[in-house]
Amino acid sequence: MSSQSHRILPSSPTLRASAILRATDPVDRTFRAFADQTRSDRRALAACLRGTRDLMTREEAARIDVPVLIAVGSTDDVAGSASALGAIIPGSEVLDIPNRDHMRAVGDKVYKTGVLDFLSRRG
Repeated sequence: MSSQSHRILPSSPTLRASAILRATDPVDRTFRAFADQTRSDRRALAACLRGTRDLMTREEAARIDVPVLIAVGSTDDVAGSASALGAIIPGSEVLDIPNRDHMRAVGDKVYKTGVLDFLSRRG
C-alpha cells in the first residue's frame, strides 16, 4: 500500500547474525535491536522474512469487511500513512500514536487504550 520504493523490512541474514555489529543498514539495525530487546526468536523472524512478500492490492484492501483498527506511530517511517489506508478500508478506524516510531508504538499507553476501546465495542 505504500508508494515508498525503499526496503522497509530487514534482511534475514541480519536477524540470524551472531551480533548486531554486523548490521550496517539502518533498517536492519533497527529491527535487529528491537528483536534483541524483546528477546524475540530471531531464527523464526528470519524465516518469516523469507516468506511471501506479496502486497495486498488497493482493491483487495477495499474488500475487507471486518472491523479494522489501523494503529500507527506519528513518527513511524516504516508503516506508511494510516489515514490513507483507512480511506481505502471501509469502516476502518485510525489510531494515531503520538511521538512513537514503528518499534515503540505497540508498547505505548495510547495504543493499549485504543485497542482495548476498539475491542470492547465489538465484544
